[in-house]
Amino acid sequence: MKLKGKRVTVRPVSRDDLPVICRWWSDAAVMSQVRCQPVTLTPEQVQNTWDAWQNPGSNGFHMFVICLGKRVIGEIGYRRDKDDPQTFIPDIKIGEPSLWGQGLGAEAIQLFLDYLFNELHALHIRADIGDWNQRSLRMALKCGFIELGREETPATEFYSGGIAVHMQFDKPLLS
Repeated sequence: MKLKGKRVTVRPVSRDDLPVICRWWSDAAVMSQVRCQPVTLTPEQVQNTWDAWQNPGSNGFHMFVICLGKRVIGEIGYRRDKDDPQTFIPDIKIGEPSLWGQGLGAEAIQLFLDYLFNELHALHIRADIGDWNQRSLRMALKCGFIELGREETPATEFYSGGIAVHMQFDKPLLS
């Protein structure tokens, strides 16, 4: 699977991508956008995760990267809702702060939504976005998501907790 937009391309993760993904996961600025603590991992430590991304099973997390030209600039993926296999839950992160706010994430998520609806036959796309992440909230609204509600999420060892904005995008009906 390779999705090509005007500026970005979405493709499966390769082993060569692991060092840059590790760099993002250990970057406090990048991880603060998802209210997670940075984690220091080596590409070798991420290898097991990479194997799972390649063969995730029906409810596992399917991981891809976002490219600007040949440069890997972000990660995007999805999992199916465990109770409704036609509901998909994407995650996206632009890992290069110098590229934030330029619409690259919105282009990537739009490509991904089209893929989920048209190729994987999703009926609903659900996202839980932190209310502190105004850039992601604007992107979701721009792409057609609607807010369903808000809920306090507890802190964990890696996640700082906060208010999650529950959003959904339903498959457009044919007219």
